[in-house]
Amino acid sequence: MRELAIEIGVRALLFGVFVFTEFLDPFQRVIQPEEIWLYKNPLVQSDNIPTRLMFLPFLALASRRSTWRASCTASPRVGGERAGGSVLPFCPCTAP
Repeated sequence: MRELAIEIGVRALLFGVFVFTEFLDPFQRVIQPEEIWLYKNPLVQSDNIPTRLMFLPFLALASRRSTWRASCTASPRVGGERAGGSVLPFCPCTAP
């Protein structure tokens, strides 16, 4: 019961901090003349980001997973069908 009271107290405190900071005036950053060069990035001719490269790891894992499933369903079962064996010794999809 004590832990529940502590949890509720911490959450109430965090909510209070959130409400307090939510209604403060926004912070206005003043950029000094010495650091203005940091924000002057040159324009590039092509700002195209190749999104195909971004999804290659996901596609590779998805294709491996479907290959594993196909090998699991096509492989013989340990102990035979009549013996009730259902776990494949080399199938990464099934838990031992």
